[in-house]
Amino acid sequence: METFSELLSTIEWDTILPVVNNIFVALGVLILGWIIARWADRFVRHRLSNAKGLQADDTFRPLIALLVRYTIIFGALYAALDIAGVAPASLLAVFGAAGLAIALAVQGTLSNVAAGLMLIFLRSIRVGEYIQTSSVEGSVLEIGLFTTEIKSADGVFISVPNAKIWASQVKNFSRYKTRRIDVNIDIARDNDLKLAIDILQKTLADHDVVLASEDAEVIIAGFTASAVNVQARCWISTTNLRADASAIRLSLHKALQAEGFKLPPIMSVQAPA
Repeated sequence: METFSELLSTIEWDTILPVVNNIFVALGVLILGWIIARWADRFVRHRLSNAKGLQADDTFRPLIALLVRYTIIFGALYAALDIAGVAPASLLAVFGAAGLAIALAVQGTLSNVAAGLMLIFLRSIRVGEYIQTSSVEGSVLEIGLFTTEIKSADGVFISVPNAKIWASQVKNFSRYKTRRIDVNIDIARDNDLKLAIDILQKTLADHDVVLASEDAEVIIAGFTASAVNVQARCWISTTNLRADASAIRLSLHKALQAEGFKLPPIMSVQAPA
């Protein structure tokens, strides 16, 4: 006990207590900065999506919120280290060295950040659009700094590294408001082909969902031994694409059926002896 008391008496409390106090204050600043950063992230996202706010684009909103969040975090870290007694010049040197080390260690991650920025600013894809790449297909939920969040057509959440999307060919099905559809129909070769084309052409021109009916066309796309492939082509809106395309196919089928056009004969397949 006497040895411990002697040890305590040798400690320069006037020097140590301010240091300990600064360390605790620095931790408090860091924790407070982290809390404020998370709150600011949510606040910015809410304000930028509010009709009474700034109304930022859905694609840019996550990036702006993340920049605000990380700016506050790094500011709090700088303030905490300064309170703890680390000189500002040393802080800059430490941050520079740490930044270089991190950049070398996480080159793949930084490539995702660069790809994310390119996707956001070049706007090859946007939030809400339906896209397809070599490995993923679905609606874009969010383009972050590191990954892009996608919801597949069957409701599955997919997170894809930005670099993988940037390096792929991207098909964007939502960028344009109209889409051309081609409907292929096989009929028997002994039908009146000229009459079939005229009937299908009129059906397309009179259909409600067909846009620019004067551009709709029906052609003979090819022949087989027993059938003629007739192709009907027209433009429709992408708002209700699948249902409208189905309605057009049904109308073409009914038009041919009403005029008594014959289908190609069913080819029998003989079993091997």
